[in-house]
Amino acid sequence: MKKILAATLALVMVLGLAACGENGKPSSSTPAPSTSTPSTSTPAAPSGTAEFKLVIGSTIQDDSASGIALLEYFKPYIEEHSNGRIQVDVQNNSVLGGDRDLYEGLQLNTVQASFGPMSTLANFEPNYAVCDFPFLFEDKDEAYAELDGDFGTKLAENLPQVGMRLLAYGENAFRNISNGVKPINTLEDLKGLKIRVMESPVNIATYTALGCNPTPMAFGELYTGLQQKTVDGQDNGVVLTYTAKLYEVQPYYTFTGQIYAPNAIVVSEAFWKSLPEDLQEVVRDGSVYAMENQRRLNTEMEASLQETMEAEGVAFNSMDSAEVDRMREATSSVWDQFKGDIDPEIYEMAVAIRDN
Repeated sequence: MKKILAATLALVMVLGLAACGENGKPSSSTPAPSTSTPSTSTPAAPSGTAEFKLVIGSTIQDDSASGIALLEYFKPYIEEHSNGRIQVDVQNNSVLGGDRDLYEGLQLNTVQASFGPMSTLANFEPNYAVCDFPFLFEDKDEAYAELDGDFGTKLAENLPQVGMRLLAYGENAFRNISNGVKPINTLEDLKGLKIRVMESPVNIATYTALGCNPTPMAFGELYTGLQQKTVDGQDNGVVLTYTAKLYEVQPYYTFTGQIYAPNAIVVSEAFWKSLPEDLQEVVRDGSVYAMENQRRLNTEMEASLQETMEAEGVAFNSMDSAEVDRMREATSSVWDQFKGDIDPEIYEMAVAIRDN
C-alpha cells in the first residue's frame, strides 16, 4: 500500500510541475527595435495556443543573411514580444513558390508575409520599378537613408490598395555581374552575354542598353539555367551568389554596381487588419529589427564570402571608374523610357537622389 501511495504522490507532483511549465509566459514588455540579439530565454506559448499564425515565405536560403534574419531575428522577436500570441512559420528556399507567387499569396492571405524584391513587387505597384533604375544610389548608406526616409515611405503608400503593406526595407545588395564565359573589364565585354534578370521591364531594358541579352528567369531555376548554359551569367550580390551556390558554375565575378537591389518584408493587408494595434506594433517593430540585422549581416558576409569564393577559384575584378561612367551613360535612356510609368513626385525624388 505504501508503494502505491508513493507512486500516486510522485505522479501528482510530475503533473503539477508540467502544468506550471505550460503556464509560463515571456515578458510582455516591448522595447524599441535594436540590432542586438533577442532574448530567447523565455519560450513563446506552445504551438497550437497562439491567436494568430504568421507564415512568411521567401526564395532565399536559410544560411543567407536574409534567411538568418528571418529565422533568428524576425521569428523570435515576434513570438516573444507578442507573448506567444503570434506563431511565426518561416518558409525559405522557394518552398511556397517564387517571388510573384508569394506576393499573390499576400493578396489572398494564404501567406501572411514575404521577404522579396522590389523588382517583382513592381508588377503590383508600378512605382517600385524606380528602384531598378540604373545608378539611382551612390552607395549603401545613401540607399538606407532614402529607403528608410520619405522616399521609401512615398513608394509604399499605395500598396494597401492592392492588398499588401510594406513594413521594412532590407537588401539584396548592389547587383554585380558574374558569368561563365570571360572576365568583364569594359562595356564591350558585356555585349552578347545572356544574363538572367529579374522579371522586370526596367531590368530587361537596362541590360539591353548595356549590350547584353537579358533573359528573365525565376530565381529557383537559376542554378540549373547557369549549369546547363541556358544563360551565361547573373547579377546578384556576393552573399546570394555564394549561398545559392551560383559561384560553382560562375568562375568570373565583376563589381559593376549598376543597380542597388532592395528587398523588403511585406505583409498581407487582410492579415494586418486582423491584428489588434498592439500586435501590429510588434510585427512592425520585429520587421524593422530583422531588416536592420539583415543589412548588417549581409555587409559582414560580403567580404568573408568573397575570400571563400576566391579560394574556390572564382576570379573577382572591378571595372574602373571610366568604364562605370560609360555604363551610366549607356543606361541613361532607361530613365526617360520609364519616366511615364512612375508617379511624377516619386520620379522627381529619384532624380534628386541620383543627381545629389
